[in-house]
Amino acid sequence: MAEEFVLTAQETTASRITVEDLYHTPRDGRKYELIEGDFIMTPAGLRHEVIAGNLTFELKTYLKSNPIGQVFTSSAGYRLSENIVLSPDVSFVRAEQLPGGVAPEGFGEFAPDLAVEIISPGDNITDIERKVQLYLSHGARLVWVINPRLARATVYRPDGSARVLQAQDALDGETVLPGFTCRLADLLAGMM
Repeated sequence: MAEEFVLTAQETTASRITVEDLYHTPRDGRKYELIEGDFIMTPAGLRHEVIAGNLTFELKTYLKSNPIGQVFTSSAGYRLSENIVLSPDVSFVRAEQLPGGVAPEGFGEFAPDLAVEIISPGDNITDIERKVQLYLSHGARLVWVINPRLARATVYRPDGSARVLQAQDALDGETVLPGFTCRLADLLAGMM
């Protein structure tokens, strides 16, 4: 089971953890996020990274023929508010949302158009659901949550609708990535 820890302000200093503190986290391959002052780190397993890599490859292939934005990996952070910075496992941002059409050097000061969370063994489902709501309430247009162990994905939209996909179903970019489709089984190849 992957370890997860939450480093609260009381455990570090008398003040809350800040966005600036995230810039100084170790470059150790782990994913760090800030949710309302709580510093969260969840290491991802190898299966998780294979799925993220497969999806990133599919999205980059699509974007070569449809240059409408950029795809980012789990190191990218999005500052959704003063004390919330999330780092989806994979994300997509349309070019018109990027300042001058170029990815900023620091955190995105916006929600990604598409946020993808891949559930790892150490993830808490309540935390994942909270992140989905944070993405959507701050402007994400589509959120995919992929559960490798169950070989399914859930697609969430801002209107509150959700759809569960099985391995044989395809993720659809809808209006965010028009014409993009990818079978969930292709992302999970070799893991089922």
